[in-house]
Amino acid sequence: RILFLVLFGILFTLVSAGFSHAFWGFWVRRIVGLKSRIVRADELAQTRQETVHSGRTALVFPVYNEEPQRVFAGIKAVYEDLNRCDPNHDVNIFILSDSNNPDNWVKEEMAWLQLCRQVNGFGRIFYRRRTKNINRKAGNIADFCTKWGGGYAYMITMDADSILGGHAILKLIGMMDRRPKAGIIQTAPRIFNGQSFVSRVQQFASRFYGPVFLAGLDWWQGEAGNYWGHNAIIRVEPFMEYCDLPDLPGKEPFGGKILSHDFVEAALMVKAGWEVFLAYDIEDSWEEGPPTVIDHAKRDRRWMQGNLQHTWILFARRIHNCNWVHLFMGVMGYLSSCIWFCFLLLSLWIAWLDKASGISLLPVDGWTGHWLKLDLKDHGLVLFGFTLFLLFSPKIFAILDIICCRRLKEFGGLIRALISSVIETIFFTLIAPVLMMFHSKFFFWLLAGRSVSWTTQNRDAEGTTWSEATQTHGGQTIAGLAFILVSYWLDESLFWWMLPINAGLVFSIPLSVISSSEKVGRWFAKLGFFHTPETTKPAQVLTEIEPDIHHFDSLRFIFPEAEHSGITAAVVDPYVNATHITLLKQPTASDQIEDCAENAELEDRLILNGPKSLNRTEALEILANPRSMQRLHRRVWARSSGKNTGWWRYHLEMYRTSEWMKKRSWITPGSPRRRGDG
Repeated sequence: RILFLVLFGILFTLVSAGFSHAFWGFWVRRIVGLKSRIVRADELAQTRQETVHSGRTALVFPVYNEEPQRVFAGIKAVYEDLNRCDPNHDVNIFILSDSNNPDNWVKEEMAWLQLCRQVNGFGRIFYRRRTKNINRKAGNIADFCTKWGGGYAYMITMDADSILGGHAILKLIGMMDRRPKAGIIQTAPRIFNGQSFVSRVQQFASRFYGPVFLAGLDWWQGEAGNYWGHNAIIRVEPFMEYCDLPDLPGKEPFGGKILSHDFVEAALMVKAGWEVFLAYDIEDSWEEGPPTVIDHAKRDRRWMQGNLQHTWILFARRIHNCNWVHLFMGVMGYLSSCIWFCFLLLSLWIAWLDKASGISLLPVDGWTGHWLKLDLKDHGLVLFGFTLFLLFSPKIFAILDIICCRRLKEFGGLIRALISSVIETIFFTLIAPVLMMFHSKFFFWLLAGRSVSWTTQNRDAEGTTWSEATQTHGGQTIAGLAFILVSYWLDESLFWWMLPINAGLVFSIPLSVISSSEKVGRWFAKLGFFHTPETTKPAQVLTEIEPDIHHFDSLRFIFPEAEHSGITAAVVDPYVNATHITLLKQPTASDQIEDCAENAELEDRLILNGPKSLNRTEALEILANPRSMQRLHRRVWARSSGKNTGWWRYHLEMYRTSEWMKKRSWITPGSPRRRGDG
């Protein structure tokens, strides 16, 4: 029972922390004002003319096997919006690819070329792909800083799905100019483009409740804020000097390379005397969210390992108290699920002990029993009511804040906003135990030494199939049924107490399938629920993304089938071949001698049997060698159609008769078509 009390105390403290964020956030927004600490200071600095212009800015997009069409459509929208806001801006864009999918590699190169031609971005928009993906995203950013960081005062880090409006970019640069000790300014990205039901609910919840929580966070962290890895501006020089990440003791999953690098980099920046701020009121900052419950869990698994690694950092010296709290809360954010699971198991065990012993509960004594006439069950109800107050009062604060700000129309009006809030509360009440089971399973996997792999996040609302849901949630359904039977056998009152938790587990399969449906999401949107400012009145930069997506899939004009289209186009098409070779690192004289012998067998196999004869590593090796690509292109075109194997004969004929040859529709009219141009 002492352990039961300890676990309850931990969980109750975490719930109280959420209440405190919302309470103080509401108080700050109503009393101090709606603007964040850094924005208020920046406006004061502007009146004093304290601006110090420091230099150029790099906007960096790390990419890892993402859908090139969506990535480059987003980059184009950001770049054009920036040009609209300031045609004379001094911002360069870097697409930093770590993609190890051969087709994605070639598609990214062609999409970059198309982007530069469409917006006249040569010399302003750059693409590079790393040969070795060392240390994941953190290593990708570190490689950029090492090679190009010296030419830039600031860098704005993005995710592949991140969007920043032009006004937001210029405002961030201005704040850094006027705040010489600012090392990082983090915006609060809003979720947009939610199509499935769960993504729409998450989009609504983050937008509706987020302002009061973020204001409370900004109030207590002050100048020792946190960094979330994207949609933030960073002063490059101190970042390069102080934020070189150490390797943790031991091996993965708890040691080795740090996965969640952003929290640690913020702590190191503050430790070195630089300021880290949260500019939560910069509106033009967005990101996309997972479209299904299963994708949400996959992302959480990666984040969980990264956050649990921070346990080592908690014992580091001279970490600022605020950063220590950030790291600790990041650890507890996932460990709390395991504590909750153990708390439920312990509750069942105690109930079994009470039933087996046959000992009745002692009467309650003390001032509550004497003056308030409360028995033991009443004590439980009072505690339960107080817990519900802590859980739901932040939602009340958020609703009052939205009403005071007169922004209810952006959320569909008062009635629809309230109904949306109720539906969201019910849905996440049912999903919470499902995520608890996921997190608990992940934690025990990590204890067993099972590290996570680096995977691409799914951002398309394709939906979860019944078979996938059954395979993923089957164990949770069985656990929910077992909890129901055991709790009813032990005590009928315990059965009713645990019913909301058990219901979520029992119905996890249909919940996962239905919530992943884009059709269900559109149906709720049609009724006017889960509206946000991004859906009622989207910014121009957001409306430009979707129409441009299909423009960045040039390879579909040559070879409609997706499989091996990248390497096939790089060998067959002279334009794609020349572009690819131009972007590769050119070999030295010694490299040319060595690669002839090493790649001859792979080249022969590719010519005779097509790309299907190569595995991913071999295909990447061929694509990374400019001499091999030149030789392959000549060999395919030099052989007559009768001498070419079926694969190349078929694709050469397809290339000759394709719309691509008749009109390269993606090339700007009047643009040069010389081999190697661009």
